[in-house]
Amino acid sequence: MVGEMETKEKPKPSPDYLMQLMNDKKLMSSLPNFCGIFNHLERLLDEEISRVRKDMYNDTLNGSTEKRSAELPDAVGPIVQLQEKLYVPVKEYPDFNFVGRILGPRGLTAKQLEAETGCKIMVRGKGSMRDKKKEEQNRGKPNWEHLNEDLHVLITVEDAQNRAEIKLKRAVEEVKKLLIPA
Repeated sequence: MVGEMETKEKPKPSPDYLMQLMNDKKLMSSLPNFCGIFNHLERLLDEEISRVRKDMYNDTLNGSTEKRSAELPDAVGPIVQLQEKLYVPVKEYPDFNFVGRILGPRGLTAKQLEAETGCKIMVRGKGSMRDKKKEEQNRGKPNWEHLNEDLHVLITVEDAQNRAEIKLKRAVEEVKKLLIPA
């Protein structure tokens, strides 16, 4: 019977799938282990989480960046720095964890987006820091002016003007997808 078991195709590694696995593990760890019925489940979950993390990391290093850079035109002109601010709709969706969605588990979503788009992605503004006491202490200090603004995602890129505009546009499109609650 074991040899006849259906082998389902493994889901494609993605931040959402990784988040689901992490939530499953958290939920499972909160349940009591009745009579040892979950002997292998925790190990399998850990293995799948490791596999997905490894695949996402490898995709970030290998395929995604090469594929994207091949689509960019040749650099023309001097290097410029462009930036765009996308405000997070916390007033419309006060209970949704946008910061967690943008950053992802251990910052993987943001890192993956940065690798795919070639842009720096930073969550800034009120509510962007995990420690609220530190946020209050730093408000008004030099280099912490962003804490006086509403929560936003700051996307920056340095490249030739023609390439920077394309990279910034791609990054804005991807981040906007994360700003829509699912």
